[in-house]
Amino acid sequence: MAYCKNCGAYVPDGHTKCLACGLDQNEDKNKEYGSGSAAQTDPRQSSRPSQEEMRRQMEQQRKKQQEDSRRWAEAERQRRRQEQEEEARRRREAETEGTAAWTQAAGDAARSKSGQPNKLLAALSYLSVLFILPFLFCKDDKYAMFHARQGAILFAVTAVGEVLGSAFGLGWIVTLMHLYWIFKGMTNANDGKVEPLPYIGNLFSKQ
Repeated sequence: MAYCKNCGAYVPDGHTKCLACGLDQNEDKNKEYGSGSAAQTDPRQSSRPSQEEMRRQMEQQRKKQQEDSRRWAEAERQRRRQEQEEEARRRREAETEGTAAWTQAAGDAARSKSGQPNKLLAALSYLSVLFILPFLFCKDDKYAMFHARQGAILFAVTAVGEVLGSAFGLGWIVTLMHLYWIFKGMTNANDGKVEPLPYIGNLFSKQ
């Protein structure tokens, strides 16, 4: 003997549906059983904590990777900045060394040029009265003055030799010796040598 849960009316044996209100007794049980079983056996409900934990772990791992990437990028920027600074320093040093070398070379060339600008005057000193040029333009240049004195000696000896040569018919010898002394003196002057002329260079004074 059974009674309806909804209205309390008698439900005959073999019937599951109330004749008064129409409530199906088995349907309510199935709903209750189904909802209870679903709640107990739903894999999504049972696995939800593990998924939350997995998401939390993945989020932590992602943040850790981002932090590692940020640190690596910062270290890489620092390394590149140091390399650029080092390269700029080496370039500045190379430019400074190049400028210093060029300045030194230019200074050496200028000193060399200024130290030997009177080779021309020294060489010209052996041509007749041009020995007077160093006395006029470069008295402080010992090199040019040495050759000027040699040129003066040559001029004096040649003048005397021409007179004696004409008297004794030896003018051609004086001319040959004159040409030889001119060649020798100018060669010494151009080569930077400080050498007296052969035979006559030390006639009047020691050079």
